[in-house]
Amino acid sequence: MSLKESWQQQRHQRQQEIMQRQQTVQQELVVARQERQIKAAQLHADLSLFREKIVVENNARRAESQRFQVGLKRSCEQLKTEVQNLLSVARDRRQAQARELAQQLDAFVLQIQQETAQCLSIATAERILMAQQLKKDLSTFVETLRADTQSFLWEMGVSQQERARQVQQELAQNRTIRKAEAAELRSKLRRFCTDLRKEVWGSEPFSSAHSTIANGSETCSNAVSNASASAPSIPVPKSIGAFQYGDAIAVVPAKPTKPASKEGVAYEKEVYNFIHQAQGARLTQIESSLNINRFQAVDALRALIKKGLITQRDRIYLTQEQVSHA
Repeated sequence: MSLKESWQQQRHQRQQEIMQRQQTVQQELVVARQERQIKAAQLHADLSLFREKIVVENNARRAESQRFQVGLKRSCEQLKTEVQNLLSVARDRRQAQARELAQQLDAFVLQIQQETAQCLSIATAERILMAQQLKKDLSTFVETLRADTQSFLWEMGVSQQERARQVQQELAQNRTIRKAEAAELRSKLRRFCTDLRKEVWGSEPFSSAHSTIANGSETCSNAVSNASASAPSIPVPKSIGAFQYGDAIAVVPAKPTKPASKEGVAYEKEVYNFIHQAQGARLTQIESSLNINRFQAVDALRALIKKGLITQRDRIYLTQEQVSHA
């Protein structure tokens, strides 16, 4: 059975169901109308009885309110006289308390002025000493911060180069995966178009519909092939830097590096031997152990990393043997 014949049969069934539902709804409306009329007559009788009760209760409440107003006037007069007496007594007490409080405040103000003068003199002396100590601490902090910043910038440059190589590999893998997925999608679209043509038109397809669906399948396959062929490849320069912040990865061009000189860098052997013996060391440990400055240590580490003798993990420098064992 084709899709058109099944749709006509379902339409006839829906029309019969609608006729049956209309008859049942009309019968229910007649019954509901009769019930509402009976309930309305009963409600009118109840309302008449309720009105009579309300009239009786209103008359009783009016009598009670009159008696209450007479008693309220008497109690208000009594309260007025009592309040006046209390106010006169309270006024005399407040005046006496105000005189005593003024004397206490004067003595307290004098005492606070003396204590404030002493505290200010002590605070000025302490601030002078703290300012001198703060200048010394600030100078030492600036020096350490400058050294740490230089080391951090160099470490970031090394990590950017490593991340750039990883990004190039990931881009090449993604390009091959996209080509395979595009070929698979073209084959799925061709199968879907043939199945759809059989399901809609049955065993007797029309010539116009057949040509339209065939053209549509060819258009879909051509669009997918064009999209996969025209997908722009992302050019990645050979010398790039990349760093990660959270879930985002930023790729930026790195500065051009000078070719390594054939001659060895100073303290290169000493630094390698110390890292090998200590089984991993930080930059500050290398400086303090070998008695060299920050620039000499950084030059030696850079030369060893370029040669592939050491690697960096979480600001700790390790040899290739230690990395393989780990």
